[in-house]
Amino acid sequence: MPEYFPAFFPRKAGLLPCVVLITLAFLAGIPFCARAQATNEELHTMAAVRDLTVEQASEHRRVRLQGVVTFYEENFFSRYLQDDTAGIYLSDAGLPVMHLLPGEFVEVTGFTAPGEYAPSVVAQSITVLGRTSMPEPKVVTYEQLASGIDDSQFVEITGTVRSVEQLQDASQLYLMEIATGAGRLTVYAPALPVAQIQNMIDSTVRLRGVCATKFNRQRQLFAVRLMVPLLEDLTIESPASQDPFAAPVRTIGSILQFNPKESYDHRIKVAGTVIYFEPGKTLFLQDGDHGVEVQTKESGPLALGDRAEALGFVSQGEYTPAMQDAIYRKISTGPLLQPVQLTPDQALMGTNDCQLVQLTGMLLDRAVGRTEKYLVVQNDGFIFHVYLNQSQEANPFAGLQNGSRISVTGVCRIDPGEWLAGETWRAKSFWIEMRSLNDVSVLAVPSWWTLRRVLWIVVIVSMVALAAFGWVGVLRRQVAERGRQLEAQIRERQMAEHRGEIEQERTRVAQDLHDELGATLTELSMLGTLAKTPALPPADRELYLDQLTNTSRTLVATLDEIVWAVNPKYDSVASLVSYYSLFTQRFLNLAGITCRLKVAETFPPVPLDSRLRHGIFLAFKEALNNAVRHSGASRILIEMDVVENELKIAVIDDGHGFDPVELTSGSDGLANMKERMSKVGGSCKITSQQGKGTTVEFNLPLN
Repeated sequence: MPEYFPAFFPRKAGLLPCVVLITLAFLAGIPFCARAQATNEELHTMAAVRDLTVEQASEHRRVRLQGVVTFYEENFFSRYLQDDTAGIYLSDAGLPVMHLLPGEFVEVTGFTAPGEYAPSVVAQSITVLGRTSMPEPKVVTYEQLASGIDDSQFVEITGTVRSVEQLQDASQLYLMEIATGAGRLTVYAPALPVAQIQNMIDSTVRLRGVCATKFNRQRQLFAVRLMVPLLEDLTIESPASQDPFAAPVRTIGSILQFNPKESYDHRIKVAGTVIYFEPGKTLFLQDGDHGVEVQTKESGPLALGDRAEALGFVSQGEYTPAMQDAIYRKISTGPLLQPVQLTPDQALMGTNDCQLVQLTGMLLDRAVGRTEKYLVVQNDGFIFHVYLNQSQEANPFAGLQNGSRISVTGVCRIDPGEWLAGETWRAKSFWIEMRSLNDVSVLAVPSWWTLRRVLWIVVIVSMVALAAFGWVGVLRRQVAERGRQLEAQIRERQMAEHRGEIEQERTRVAQDLHDELGATLTELSMLGTLAKTPALPPADRELYLDQLTNTSRTLVATLDEIVWAVNPKYDSVASLVSYYSLFTQRFLNLAGITCRLKVAETFPPVPLDSRLRHGIFLAFKEALNNAVRHSGASRILIEMDVVENELKIAVIDDGHGFDPVELTSGSDGLANMKERMSKVGGSCKITSQQGKGTTVEFNLPLN
């Protein structure tokens, strides 16, 4: 045996043991090599990505995929591709915003990610190779979609349109609710095949789109959506009636009664008297001895007693059928419907559910919460609640006293509980929905003189008498002792106030450093990291370095502002005016705007603490920033003076101005200035006119 073999191989044993050991070592290493090779293997099909476990997808395996874009809307965070094997979701990788179109054939390189529900792909590059036809959709049912197995897949389903609205965000997609199978499906579409939105409702449609899931933080599905990519993927198979209110009127009592030839796939029309109306939410109609809840998003005018027609989809309510996604129209004006007088036992029979009723009882309690306002009433040993949902008052029941006998009117609603057939069955409970405070009237107020109150009065008088005798004995000693205590408390309070002022100032400085410098320092760190990236092109590196330089200058300026605000040697009006002048010239020169200063020659020696100087400066800085960003001005005039012991600072620009009456949601800066001045005891006045510039005047009393 050669000399370089290890010493533990016996020379006399021959080469056989060596060969055996080497072979065993080789075989033991095969699984590890295979595993490493499998991990580094590039995936080329979307089905291979979907088959990964969460742990495997977290290994960031390389992918190179080719497929067709099935839905792509960056404003909606919806990016889906599909090849011959499956569909997949593209996670946000920080790439520049792309506007891929459905039907484009692309190549994606990147790596796998566990996703928040199913495995996804983080794209590092997307290349458009051309256009192709959309994939053949998989025909599914609602139950299949609800299981989540078709996440990100291009599918087809049929249903009835229940509601339609256009989103008012950047996507401008149409949102539809589709009834299909055993549930309802939310659908997003780029366009509609009809001219009017209402013409889609109650039509039967065939939809092709991508199944998009909603999931919780535990990676569990709780809802599904369908993302329709193209107009031709939304087909009307059975159009809705052009005049939906031309349908025959059904009696409310006939809804969901047994009829072997009846179908409720589409909307039905009922008519009745309005007994309850909550705009944009609920409408109750009553016709004779039958009532129905009409769930609607409309808020058109209706009054109690009006005769109205409602058109909606029938659904099973808790006890009485309801109508969902309904529309309505007023037929005529009529008198208020008179309520039915009931006892609690009659209400529990269920025959008056969704009808206008009236009950009496004793008021036990009043509850006013964040979302509910209700009364607790007792009658014949039964306790029920009376809700008032449409009151804007903070405490609408303030005028009622517990123990009063009251009469309440409203819509009766029951909770059936465990149902049994037969005349002896009673519901678990019931409650009353009032329309307004006029639906409750006090029949009798409780007597003020009760045994409990008399006993309390006796106890209180006795305690007062005993306390008076005892107080006379110790009053003189307490006066002397109190004098000494007050002197000590005054000294302690003065010291505490001084410490509190110091602590308050330290807290404000710390907050300023955190708010003003924290984000900027983070940005400097990020820019520095990006600039040191080895693979970064020189042009991008120069851009990051320029940004780093500009951000550093901004940081220095911000630090200078904070130091100026806390330095006590600048606690005067003259120092404030001087600093504002220098800041304005520097700020406007960077913005390329001509700066003019009109400053008084002298200012009174009135002290201004750091809190006042800092608060005014933030408002003044906001005014300059608004003028530079929004006014379009070429010149800005700054006026500073003290008139009648009041500091006046004005920012006047020659920009295009605006109409203060037509301020929109983007005008938070104006409100911020007024709020800042109010906090320091000053005021802010804004004057502007279209085409004639804007004047912002700050006033601060110097008393």
